[in-house]
Amino acid sequence: MSDDNAQAKPNPLRSLWPDVKTDTGRQEAAKAGAISMVYVALSYILATGLIIFKGEDLIGGFADTEELVGTIILNVLAILMACLLAWLIWKRRSLVATGIGLVWIAAEVAMKLAMAPGRGTIIAILALLFSINAMRSAVAAKRKVEAA
Repeated sequence: MSDDNAQAKPNPLRSLWPDVKTDTGRQEAAKAGAISMVYVALSYILATGLIIFKGEDLIGGFADTEELVGTIILNVLAILMACLLAWLIWKRRSLVATGIGLVWIAAEVAMKLAMAPGRGTIIAILALLFSINAMRSAVAAKRKVEAA
């Protein structure tokens, strides 16, 4: 009896690794992947804000105005791309978008670990976990479609 009661309690860590065999689990995993891309977009929004208002990013200043403007343009493009990927992951469960998002998040985590260890690393690793969940969801959804 005690084993049944222990299993009846919800696992608070289940949301970190949802069961993608169920529709609800696939939805949760896809939502987590979309959240990870929103995290990327927000980090680029923050970086762009620093550039606009302080004239420098987290690494330092810019050599000239062209470099500053170029960096702002690239950041805006990255923000738009991250938002598009978030939408594709959440609504379409696109395997390609999920793969791009996973690679992007992995690169972000690697850069955080290399350039600023300890600053936002835990959040970045959670975003990586969420992105892995999105990949699991997209693969499971593709298998479900192929099986039908």
